[in-house]
Amino acid sequence: MRIERDGRIPADNPFVGKSNARPEIWSYGHRNVQGAAIHPQTGELWTDEHGPMGGDELNVDRAGRNYGWPVITYGREYSGAKITDLTSKPGMEQPVHYWVPSIATSGLLFYTGNLFPEWRGNAFVGGMKTGTIARLELDGEKVVKEERVLEGKVDGRVRDLEQGPDGAIYLLVGDGNGRLLRVEPAK
Repeated sequence: MRIERDGRIPADNPFVGKSNARPEIWSYGHRNVQGAAIHPQTGELWTDEHGPMGGDELNVDRAGRNYGWPVITYGREYSGAKITDLTSKPGMEQPVHYWVPSIATSGLLFYTGNLFPEWRGNAFVGGMKTGTIARLELDGEKVVKEERVLEGKVDGRVRDLEQGPDGAIYLLVGDGNGRLLRVEPAK
């Protein structure tokens, strides 16, 4: 959904004036969006979402596009049964990246700081299931490398992550007693 801060619906939303859809809809076919961030160079909205058992996705959300759920997916039912045989179909968007098995995506950020210069321009996705962060090196809208950062070091589910004004990455870890962790370069 896309609305103005005061609740008005933008006149350029893709379904304004259409009788078969609500005017506030921006894109559809999403399963369970968990993280969202505006790309610092393109200004486009990127989201990550939970698949079922596997099939978590990273998407660039564009106006009026169908992202396929539940017609296409890389995941399965929690029982292990197939949801569909399709992972693609004309008229439905493919994810920029997907995870099988699932990492249980959470927060999303694009790193722009100076504390980790080698990570500038990378996307970071929290993993609730894995207690880690997926660092994604990008070439435009293509993931060229994935690294799991802090694997085995975070005790709990990474619920959200943000870049601080100091360039550090802050993690919100939940399960029982929530914690805020600061990620900085090793000394």
